[in-house]
Amino acid sequence: MGREVPILTFGVDELTPEVLRQAESVLAEKFFLKGVYAGDFKPPLMGARDGQLLADAMLYHLIKVKPPSAVAILGLTPYDIYSDGLNFVFGIATPAERAALVGYARLVSDDIKLFISRVRKEITHEMGHVFGLEHCTTPGCVMNFSNSLYEVDLKGEDFCPKCREKLNRKLKELGII
Repeated sequence: MGREVPILTFGVDELTPEVLRQAESVLAEKFFLKGVYAGDFKPPLMGARDGQLLADAMLYHLIKVKPPSAVAILGLTPYDIYSDGLNFVFGIATPAERAALVGYARLVSDDIKLFISRVRKEITHEMGHVFGLEHCTTPGCVMNFSNSLYEVDLKGEDFCPKCREKLNRKLKELGII
């Protein structure tokens, strides 16, 4: 299994280049993986509603196009996304297929440093799920559940020691570290 993670976009905007840089950085720093941009895809419109796109449809597409040699796949979109039963999501992931999607429409801020921090947190969070981590109740852990920007801003960009230990075990099991 390779150490490369294809990164796909579902639509681009003026923030996409910075989001891609941050995704590559997060993958390298926190997961010891190399993010490789794999292109822009037209977002699936199945389930679109009131200006939102169905995250599950995008995640399904990621699973379908994930190369067999890839350890994981990451999708990024500037669109507002939701998942069945939820009004919106910042991202979703499936550990079984090792695929994650982050939508950054709701993370945007006039403060670029705040926006970058939010993007890094959500990419780290969803990739943590990809490698089997669940939501954590340790204050400040990046794996805290976030149902609002306030909650995104409260958590840190790093894993608590317990989550880091679980993640390292999984990465060792996969031969990444």
